[in-house]
Amino acid sequence: MQNLRDKLMKAGLVSEDQAKKAETSAPAPRRPPPVQSQRPEGGAPRRDERPARRDERPPRRDERPPRKDERPPRREASRPPPGRPAPAAAERPIPKLPPMPGSKAYQRIESKKQAELDKALRELVQGAQVANEAGETTFYFMTRKGKLRRLELSPTQAKQLEDGVLAVVERPEPAQIEHSLVPAATAEQMFTLSKKAVRFLNRKESPIGFMSDEDVKTQQAAEAAGTAPEIPDEPEADEGAAETESAAPTGEENAAPGSGTPEPQAP
Repeated sequence: MQNLRDKLMKAGLVSEDQAKKAETSAPAPRRPPPVQSQRPEGGAPRRDERPARRDERPPRRDERPPRKDERPPRREASRPPPGRPAPAAAERPIPKLPPMPGSKAYQRIESKKQAELDKALRELVQGAQVANEAGETTFYFMTRKGKLRRLELSPTQAKQLEDGVLAVVERPEPAQIEHSLVPAATAEQMFTLSKKAVRFLNRKESPIGFMSDEDVKTQQAAEAAGTAPEIPDEPEADEGAAETESAAPTGEENAAPGSGTPEPQAP
């Protein structure tokens, strides 16, 4: 069967050269589009038209997920991401400073502390004090302000003071400071709260307030001449409380830090 070129050449309509030239310049024939299969609406797709399914197989042993220690470290929440400035730190409240010494607030606090201390000391004394046995023996002790005071005691109580069985301590009252006799154990308790609350305690290793007979005479002479220095009260003392001591029946001032050797009262 002759094609179109041969027919044209035989009829003399085109030459052989023109036919070759037309053949080389003719575009390639277009392929017809594939015929799409028609399926009824809602019908199941054919096998070759179904989408590929995901591999839903469980992971193999060699495909296990990375362990906890193999996972990349998490970014710390406190560190900002690269390129971003660090957020400003939260402002912490400034701690409240204690009141300055000398201020009214400071004085109120100290006054409250002193009142609580006086109450504790007073309760210790009231729970253990020994009644004074009046007698012919004079026992001297010194107050916290450096004043010589004396107690008129029986020889038995004076000996107990010398042996360290009894002690002379302060008894803070709301308006004044009195002095009492208490057992040595109570005096030790008071000493832990206030060293100056214990005016005499003859401890073997470290006696408190002990004075020799010579010390007593020197103090008496200085007080009589008005040259005895007055010791400033320590901070724990209540500034509003006046220190008053029990006066001797003869009108002389009470005792000094225990003389240790009671002086017999002159006839």
